[in-house]
Amino acid sequence: MLLATIDVGLLFEVVWAAALASAVVSVLFALVVLFSARSAETRRAGHGTLAMVYGAAAVVFFAGFMFLVGYAVHIMLSKG
Repeated sequence: MLLATIDVGLLFEVVWAAALASAVVSVLFALVVLFSARSAETRRAGHGTLAMVYGAAAVVFFAGFMFLVGYAVHIMLSKG
């Protein structure tokens, strides 16, 4: 009696893609937190221009994070 047929190549592809995606999303969100904290710290120190640069970098990384999360949700919902 045969219960399942497993395509090892496809299984490996799913594993490495999930590992890569989780690492990229984690790094992007870590950069959002880092640059947000630096922005607040430099603003408190009185360096407004540098705080704006750090804040802009945080916004850019957050946009990248949200794009990847949205794309992942789109891929999950479109698979049938």
